Amino acid sequence: MEAARPEQATPEGVVMAVFQTVDQGGREDDPNVVMTDRLNTMHLIAGKNAMTAEEQKFDALFWDNKRSSSIYAYLRDGLTREANITATNTSGSASVISVAVKDYPKDGDDWVDTSYTVESKKRGPNWYVDELKTPKWPGGIYAAYKQKMGIP
Repeated sequence: MEAARPEQATPEGVVMAVFQTVDQGGREDDPNVVMTDRLNTMHLIAGKNAMTAEEQKFDALFWDNKRSSSIYAYLRDGLTREANITATNTSGSASVISVAVKDYPKDGDDWVDTSYTVESKKRGPNWYVDELKTPKWPGGIYAAYKQKMGIP
């Protein structure tokens, strides 16, 4: 059996790897770095053949590439940063993790504190992000994406 990748050996590890990738800084940092996406959402949607090495590394944290693309787009839209795990509930091969973050709402003029719930699943030795739930999308970002795209 293969060994777990270090960033995916625990549900907390995979969640923090996702948020560390999307956290590109805040008000005190270079605005170009904060605003410019490191990853290309269209590459994530298209799949591994279209992705850069960094995009493939990010995509590997998710159950599949449709989840990685929709969740990345949502997190970057709010310039999500400063994630901290506040609670973990793991049972068998499923985990639910609460995360406190700072977000910049489209109609806002400053960062706001909010919390997200990340659901992850274990496949083999690794944990993968399955869904991200937010106050705006309590049913989940991926579920909303599927509904919008007409995916069963």
